[in-house]
Order: sequence, then structure tokens, then C-alpha cells
Amino acid sequence: MSNSNILRGTMLLTGATFFSKFLGMLYVIPFFALVGSEGGALFQYGYTPYNIMLTISTVGLPLAISKFVSKYNSLGDYQTGRRMYRSAMIFMSITGFLSFLILYLGAETIAHWILPVDEIPEGATLADSVEDITIVIQMVSFALLLIPGMSLTRGFFQGYESMGPTAISQVVEQIVRILFLLSAAFLVVKVFEGSIATAVSFATFAAFVGAIASCIVLWFYWKKRKSHLDKSLA
Repeated sequence: MSNSNILRGTMLLTGATFFSKFLGMLYVIPFFALVGSEGGALFQYGYTPYNIMLTISTVGLPLAISKFVSKYNSLGDYQTGRRMYRSAMIFMSITGFLSFLILYLGAETIAHWILPVDEIPEGATLADSVEDITIVIQMVSFALLLIPGMSLTRGFFQGYESMGPTAISQVVEQIVRILFLLSAAFLVVKVFEGSIATAVSFATFAAFVGAIASCIVLWFYWKKRKSHLDKSLA
């Protein structure tokens, strides 16, 4: 790959990452206006154990696949890179599913661990607060079924020195996630006059919806480039 292509790919990935982070910084303003500080705290309670389980389920494999695929491709051994990707995808599917089960089934126990007693809203009971956190954790846990494999596929494309799939899927994932998050929170709070806990539950479920959108983008790129990848393999 020429230096200009490397620079272009790096700039594309950097720009996509910056844009995604920028959107992530902006959406909290209308979101907090809808759910308030109570909903914001509930949102964080759900995402903290989720981020921990996501780190455990991926165990650094996406980056490793990117490096190994790039290494074997440079040697002309495309078969080994493809075989490593398939094996890693099976492993990531298992770890993602196990992480989902642990987080979903253990949500109530985790809620008891992370809930500070002095932060229980006025007029609410400990049982009510634990139940709210439990639901939020369970809703965000569904994202673990898709994101590990999605991250691995991004790493595979990067191993072919193709940054476009990662950049575009990353931006699409963030946009879809934020749109679903804000729309769901607005409908629950303003239209249906539901509880803050319900609004935050749908807001955290947006991670799963965004992951679906990202997987669709990656599938599109895979179908589009499969003939080229198979030609290299042959």
C-alpha cells in the first residue's frame, strides 16, 4: 500500500473517530434535558458494567487479528489470515454470548453492588432503585451479542489496510444509536409520560440498535469486496 493510501486511510479513520466522539459529546445535552440528573446517573450505572464485560469479551482480539492478517497478507498467505478470522469469530461469538448471559442474569446482583445508598432518589425505596438499575443493565447487555464480532470484522478489514469499513460503520453506528436513544427517550417521557427508568432502559438498548446498523454496513462491504478477497485467496 502506498504512503498516500496509508495517510488517506489513517485520516479517514481519525476523522470518523473524532466525529463519533463529537456526536457522543453533543447528544448528552438533549438527553440529560429529557431524563434529568437521576436518569443520567441511571444511564451511567448501566454502562459501567457493560463496558467492563465488553472489554473482557473482546480480550484484544480485534487488534490482534488486524496485525496477524496484515502480516500473513504481506507474505502472500491469505488463507491463514482468513482461517484465523473464522476461528476468532467463533471464539468471539462464544465470549460475547457468555458475557451477555452473565450481565443479563447477574444484573440484579450487580445493581446491589453499584448502588450507593445515599443516591436513592427521594421517595423511592432501595428495591425500586435496584429494579431500575437491573432493567437498564439487562437492556444494554444485548449489545454484547453483536459488538465483539463486529469489532473483529473491523479488525479484519484493517488487516487488508482498508479503513473505510471501520470508519463508515463507526459513524453509522453512532448516528443510529443517538437517533434511537433520543427518539425513545422523548417518546417515553413526553408522549407516553412513562418513567425515567423506562426512558433510560430504551436509551441503553440503543447500543444494540446501533450495533445492528454497523453490522449491516460491514455486511455490505463484505459482499462488495468478497470477489476481490476470494481472488486474493485463490
